[in-house]
Amino acid sequence: MKKVIFLSLAIFCLSQISFAQQKRVLTLDEVIELAKANSQSAQLAETRRNLDYWSYRVFKAGLKPQLLLRGTVPSYTNRADAITQNDGTVAFRNVNQNNSQLSLGLQQVLPWTNTTVSFESNVSRFDNYLEGSETTRFQGDPVGITISQPLFAVNPFKWDRKIEPLNYEQSKRAYVQDIEDASRRAASLFFQLLIEQKNLEIAEQNRSANDTINKIQQGRYNIGTTTEDEVLNAELNLITAQSNAAQAKLNVQSNTLDLRNFIGLTDDVEIELVPPADAPEFQVDYEEALRYAKENREEYLDFKVRRLEAQRGIADARAARFSATLNASYGYVSAQTAQLSGVYDGSNLAGGSRVSLNFFLPILDGGRNKARMNQARERLNLTEFNIQQEQVTFEQTIATAVRNFDQILSQIQISLKRQEIAQRGFEVTNGRYLAGKVGILDLNNARDTKDSAIRNYIDALRQYWDAYYQLRTLTLYDFKEGKLLYNPLLEYDPKSDSMVERIQEK
Repeated sequence: MKKVIFLSLAIFCLSQISFAQQKRVLTLDEVIELAKANSQSAQLAETRRNLDYWSYRVFKAGLKPQLLLRGTVPSYTNRADAITQNDGTVAFRNVNQNNSQLSLGLQQVLPWTNTTVSFESNVSRFDNYLEGSETTRFQGDPVGITISQPLFAVNPFKWDRKIEPLNYEQSKRAYVQDIEDASRRAASLFFQLLIEQKNLEIAEQNRSANDTINKIQQGRYNIGTTTEDEVLNAELNLITAQSNAAQAKLNVQSNTLDLRNFIGLTDDVEIELVPPADAPEFQVDYEEALRYAKENREEYLDFKVRRLEAQRGIADARAARFSATLNASYGYVSAQTAQLSGVYDGSNLAGGSRVSLNFFLPILDGGRNKARMNQARERLNLTEFNIQQEQVTFEQTIATAVRNFDQILSQIQISLKRQEIAQRGFEVTNGRYLAGKVGILDLNNARDTKDSAIRNYIDALRQYWDAYYQLRTLTLYDFKEGKLLYNPLLEYDPKSDSMVERIQEK
């Protein structure tokens, strides 16, 4: 029997230890770090950052030369084809032959002029497999240069060289903003759960206190020192407290699930939050906040990009009136030969050139060009109007955030002092109630005031940290630490799959 009791106690102790290990205590900073590392918002921000990085790499690669191997190997035909005769008639002849072409060349686009320059070496082979006429012939251009120059057209590289670096810089700033948004969301969920945990703590205390009060009221009623309506009121308060405690527990479970899902906490653990010890006091100047926002926020780069794209639209409309392309090539051409080596035999080579000018010029366009130009100008005007409105709205948002932060900062100390006074007032009223000097209504009022003060202080902390992270997101600057959150030298490194600081060019 003793062994059974000992075993039962051991199992009980181990279960308690296991239960204790499943509780995880988290601070606000720890929750935010988990959100930055694991949340879906952070992972989505990283995916967008990587996509924008490779988009920029595509643009940069387009400015570099290409070594191209092109060809058709083979192009075989074995059938009856219509062959045009010398007198213009058509005769169907059996054809059994192969044509192959191969070209190796270096191609480079000159972005300043939108000129395409190519150096190529071409070789062609013809095989006739028709019985009685078997032949093999080679012909090629051992070396040649080709230049293609669009005339009067918009140079896309000129605009891309202005827009693409801005897009890339904008994407880096957007990544930091997305991470700050995730931090703000994590802080919001942290305080939602913290408030519900505090509500549960208050509800459990009230349930226990009302249970004690109910017993006291029953005892007083039995000795005739209280009335029946006060006993009924105590019973009603106990039932209400029990219901509130049950609802508070459900609220804690729901908000715990929300926080766990957001920060990517997969372990089945109970979360216990530690409220921030204080609310650091620091001043935020509106002009300074606006300056940091203009220097760091991706929106202000987006304004530049949208203006450039609207201006590019005008250039596109103007260039659409007519177009022309000048193509020129020069090189050495070989005559046909029965041996491949003959293609590269100097005695078999001769200089050859080709020049062409292709153009498109509408004589009567029915007003298309005028309509396109007016459309592009109005689109530029609309872009400027929208940008101005968005700038005003954004500046108002920053001004509101600064005023809101200053107001919340002044309310923190008031809420803390009110909580201390309400707590002390409840203790005094509770003592007087136990001494029989005040009734249950006075005690309930004191408890409600104390509970409300506790909730108000936690809510003031929530507002403070929400405003703090809002300012960080709006300006990409940490006024508490006095440091920038955005480092223009940080870039994504695909080898390490992380952000690394590049060496600043002198």
